[in-house]
Amino acid sequence: MAQIVSLNFGLVHHPPEFDYEFDWDDLDEDIKAQLPADTGEVIQMFSEEELHLIRWRICWKRMARQKQIPPAVFESMEKSIWLIRSGRGFGKTLTGANWIGIEASLYPSYYAVISPTHDDVRYTCFEGPTGLLACIPPKLIADRNQALPSITLYNGSIIRGFAGDTPERLRGPQHAKIWCDEIASWKYPQEAWDNLSFGLRLGNKPQICVTGTPKPTPFVRRLVTDKRTIDVVGSTYENRANLTEYFFESIAKYEGTRVGRQEIRGELLDPEEEGFVKRSQWRVWPKGKALPKFSYIVLSIDPAFTEKNYDKRKQENDPTACSAWGVFMVPRQGKPPIPHVLLLDAWEEWLGFPALVRRIKKEKTYAYGDVDEPLLRPKIVPKTQRPKHQGRVPDIILIEEKASGISLRQQLAEENILTHGYNPGNEDKLTRLHYVSPMFAAGRVWAVESEINPGNFKDWADPLVSQVCSYVGPGSTERDDLLDTATQGLRLLMDKFFGPFTIVDNVEAQEQARAREIAKRRVKKRDNPYGT
Repeated sequence: MAQIVSLNFGLVHHPPEFDYEFDWDDLDEDIKAQLPADTGEVIQMFSEEELHLIRWRICWKRMARQKQIPPAVFESMEKSIWLIRSGRGFGKTLTGANWIGIEASLYPSYYAVISPTHDDVRYTCFEGPTGLLACIPPKLIADRNQALPSITLYNGSIIRGFAGDTPERLRGPQHAKIWCDEIASWKYPQEAWDNLSFGLRLGNKPQICVTGTPKPTPFVRRLVTDKRTIDVVGSTYENRANLTEYFFESIAKYEGTRVGRQEIRGELLDPEEEGFVKRSQWRVWPKGKALPKFSYIVLSIDPAFTEKNYDKRKQENDPTACSAWGVFMVPRQGKPPIPHVLLLDAWEEWLGFPALVRRIKKEKTYAYGDVDEPLLRPKIVPKTQRPKHQGRVPDIILIEEKASGISLRQQLAEENILTHGYNPGNEDKLTRLHYVSPMFAAGRVWAVESEINPGNFKDWADPLVSQVCSYVGPGSTERDDLLDTATQGLRLLMDKFFGPFTIVDNVEAQEQARAREIAKRRVKKRDNPYGT
């Protein structure tokens, strides 16, 4: 392509349709005077498509707001991911379409546009009112395929659409640049991202532009903190001039709410402070403080080793998860002590049936609560050799009583290891979490502080804490196996030691007040109807 010159449209508020077939000699002398002297000669050096591209770039640069222009660190390749997370109506789709359209028009190669579903990529990113076909000048489009969808440009570049819910389709194709739209709504974000990243290997400046309204999913949180990402945050109000008043009247009721912060302001909410259980409700057991004397310990297990736990799409099983919880009493002045619970251990591993049986037999020998040893996991000592002060072994092994759990309980019973089955019935994960959430709100649940990161929990405890605090429904966490062990273990302890946390009316006081009212009625002086 020949050299690109800057045509001065600065004095024109709304650029008119540019006639590329005009006769330079017929142009108004006033306009000629505002242009460089050799403009007419330079224009003749460009093809019609190139002039359309020049005008498109100039018009878009004049129309776009600062946050819709690629940041300098993205242009210089210091950052390879440009993330635009903003509220509804910000102009994300328009930004993504112009960016990848101009890049494809300048540099012949293969480009990809990925949206949550096939309909999204076709009817929003390609054919939508601010999609590719609305942005790219028709003269630059050599061919198009609505079914795929795809666009072939005048210079041979191909822009093809893919759906985030079919990540395997991204295995193989190569691209120079990719536009990812509404990535927070992709069904399999990590798998799709991995496959598209492996194919991002054409040209010397492979880049990704990500647009969308944020959701606090694990993938989006990782993307925001990725060292390759330049994060641009925008609000709906920044594009008010191009939106109707009806739209703003409709969203006004969400202003100041959690929904408004996410959908209008583009904030990435902290999921661990938005669920039933908040991270701030967990209490931190000081790292240097010896563990208390436990009155009861439960080992809670969520096993997984059957075909029902096998994900054919991912080609992997769910892991087996385990957590240990200890009950200890906290004294109160002038009042009976109250029970608290401490998270003692948590892990998840992919184990076959024989390995799982061996692991549980080993876990039941662990002792917790050594008054002379502040470490969380004391050394394993055979029960016959353990001093009385060495701590307490699990009192009960709790196993979820489903297909995998039933087989495991039967095998352990054959080896004289008695377990207790937990059957959630028709209760879903959210219901079970809601049931035990009062324990956290009351400040009765603890986890041990990390020696390396004061104020935070130990590394092995953090995944469980994160799952408990982040879970608000299916898809809100990548895994929920540790969550299941926590809710079933805490449910058992709550029913056995804690009792209800709701405020119960003082029935005795109510009965006494009622008795006094009846007594007043009986002693009330009555008039004698026969008296004169």
